Amino acid sequence: MKLTMANVSINYEVKGEGDPIVLIHHLAGSIESWEKLIVPLSSKHRVIAYDLRGHGNSSVPASPYLISDHTSDLISLLEYLSVKDPVIIGHSIGSLIAIDFSLKRSVKKVVLIGALYKAPDKFSYMRYVDVAVRFGMEGLAYHRRIRGELPSKITDDFENWNRFVRLYRKTSVKGYVNSVYGLLAAPNYEEELSKIEEVVLIYGSNDGLRLNKDVFTRSTKVKYHEIQGAGHFLNLEESEKLLELLNQL
Repeated sequence: MKLTMANVSINYEVKGEGDPIVLIHHLAGSIESWEKLIVPLSSKHRVIAYDLRGHGNSSVPASPYLISDHTSDLISLLEYLSVKDPVIIGHSIGSLIAIDFSLKRSVKKVVLIGALYKAPDKFSYMRYVDVAVRFGMEGLAYHRRIRGELPSKITDDFENWNRFVRLYRKTSVKGYVNSVYGLLAAPNYEEELSKIEEVVLIYGSNDGLRLNKDVFTRSTKVKYHEIQGAGHFLNLEESEKLLELLNQL
């Protein structure tokens, strides 16, 4: 299904009944990033998953996509679906969108996976942009693999690797580039995290972004969980363990 607005069309799906859960995927992801989780979660919840602008089957507007643009898309989608006070689950760039949304709208709970609280290192992402422009999104996936930036539970698992490449391939280069430029312009939310009443923070023990946990845990009331032996892409690497944690919501 799609929601068409003035300058963007957002692809989404809704499954199940009950208290609403919203899933916000990682950079170069889509609804398919959550394919191992949507059906199990929908047995008890109304699950809303969607493709960020520039990703999956959503449209690819011109110009960089700021975090506030992604938040506006989500606000419009949830208003259209008459969803109030959802549990917001954000992964990677999705964690920034979840934070921004939660500072602007009422939520039941915020779950942050592989979370950021500000823009990431510019150097790495500008290299990713260069590779994507020159060799395409599949080329970027292989570039990250060759550089040893991806978890072994993705690179050494045939099914997970094919799924990862498929997610990258479904993201257009233009959508990726615009998303990266917007990501690099993200605000620093450190001083505002204390305004969010309930946060569940989940990292893989091998996720380089796990260092961010210190900022979250000193800034607000946080329930912290760590999945041992996993990296950044818990939705692919450890979907069953991640589901166990999400079922405790």
